[in-house]
Amino acid sequence: MSLNSGARGFRRAPSLFRNTFEQVKTRYDSLQARLDAITFPERYKGTILEKWAMYWKNLVIDYREMVIDTARTMRDRPVRSGVYVSLLAGSLYAGARNPTETDFYEQFRRSYNELALVHPTCQNPIASRHLTFLERCHNEGILRRLSLGVVSVLWLDNYDKGLAIYKAICPYLQPRYLTFHERIIDVGFNGKFWILERKMVDYDINEENL
Repeated sequence: MSLNSGARGFRRAPSLFRNTFEQVKTRYDSLQARLDAITFPERYKGTILEKWAMYWKNLVIDYREMVIDTARTMRDRPVRSGVYVSLLAGSLYAGARNPTETDFYEQFRRSYNELALVHPTCQNPIASRHLTFLERCHNEGILRRLSLGVVSVLWLDNYDKGLAIYKAICPYLQPRYLTFHERIIDVGFNGKFWILERKMVDYDINEENL
C-alpha cells in the first residue's frame, strides 16, 4: 500500500512542478505588465527619479528571469529538483533545531536530576562519571560551544575565559586545529546533545550489582 502511494506521488511530481512553473510564470507576467504600464511625466524624464525607478524595474526583471529559470529547471528535472528541495528543507530544519548552550545545560540539569533520584548503589557508573566530569568542567569554566550551522560541537578549552595569565592569553598556546578533535566531548543535533543522551541510557541500572 505504501509502495503504491509512493509510486503515485513520484509520478505526480512532474505535473506538480509543471503547475508550479505555470503559476509562477503567470504571476510574474502580470507583474511585468504592470511595470511596463508605468510611465513617467515628461518633466521627470532624465531625472534621478526616472533612473531610480528604472533601477528597481530592471531589478525586478532580473529576479523574474531567475525565478522563471529555476521553476523551468524544476519542471524539466523534477527528480533532481525534489532531491535539492529535500536537502534544503532538511538543512533549514536542522539549522532551526541546532541546540544552543542553553539547551545543553537544560539537558544536563534534567539528566542530573534524574540521576539524583536514584540511590547511589543503583546508579549507572558510566552516567554518574560523565555527569561528574561535565560538572567539573563547568565549574572550571572550560566548556565551549562551537556552532556549525546545523550541528553544535561541545569542546574543552584550556582555561576559563576570565583568566588573564600568560598561558591563557598567549596566541601560541591556544588549542590547535590538528588536535581539536581530541577536545570534543559532545555533538548537538536536532535539539539535543547525543553523547550525553547515550551516556544516560539505563542510568538507573548498575550492572556491578546484578
